[in-house]
Amino acid sequence: MTHEFPLVLAAAFYFIAAVLLFGFIRKRSVGLRNTSFAFAALGTLIHAGAQYSHWFGQSVPDVSLPHLLSLCALVVMVLLLTSTFSRPALYAAGLVALPIAGGILLLEWILPHGGYALGEASPGIAVHVISSVLAFGLISIAGVYAFFVFIIDHVLRRHHLSPLVRSLPPLEVMEDLLFKTIAAGFALLSLSLLSGIMFIDDIFAQHLVHKTILSIMTWLLFGIMLWGRWRYGWRGSLAVRLTLAGIVLLVLAYFGSKLVLEMILGKSWQS
Repeated sequence: MTHEFPLVLAAAFYFIAAVLLFGFIRKRSVGLRNTSFAFAALGTLIHAGAQYSHWFGQSVPDVSLPHLLSLCALVVMVLLLTSTFSRPALYAAGLVALPIAGGILLLEWILPHGGYALGEASPGIAVHVISSVLAFGLISIAGVYAFFVFIIDHVLRRHHLSPLVRSLPPLEVMEDLLFKTIAAGFALLSLSLLSGIMFIDDIFAQHLVHKTILSIMTWLLFGIMLWGRWRYGWRGSLAVRLTLAGIVLLVLAYFGSKLVLEMILGKSWQS
């Protein structure tokens, strides 16, 4: 079985699960929910198998963006399904998470994979590269969840419950998945910063100081956000604003620094 076929199959299962979950939310049929969960679980297993074959089934897997985003989507699906065992109501967030995961798998299947080979880097640098991109991917997905949290919170405050809004997951459910995804991204961002400090010889000589400072600011912001959620129960519009601020900082760290270095200063971080 090739790597591509499981991607399409898993994506199909995710989309089927999303349609069945939408039917459950509209009709409250337990059978639809259970069938949806079964398709989502099967899709996640196939997705995990496809990721395993990519990362461990070849001697030097490439670290391309589609593969890493696919790994992020797998993490989100595992978070969703495992959370459902303790709080069944959280599965409603799959109405957002399932189509996103399916779409990412289709992108992995369609887009060219001109990536960076792990064999070209030391283990420490490889850990830094992978954890950095995974952190960015997970926090970007959290940004999508923050958008839905904003929409639901905005509508609830104005008491304008259209049929479309009623079909969306409850606000508490989306917030829970938002913070779980941010927590996973925060852990990976911590690993990225730690591995960068340990394995990159001189961040000043390699022109990485701006990226490092912005990444540390992002880490502090999400750390404060998670602490505020745990200590004070932060939620709603505050969570959305902090999430978007963190994403802006991370985009500036990852892409703004690259733009300034390579296009304005004509330098590279390796030099």
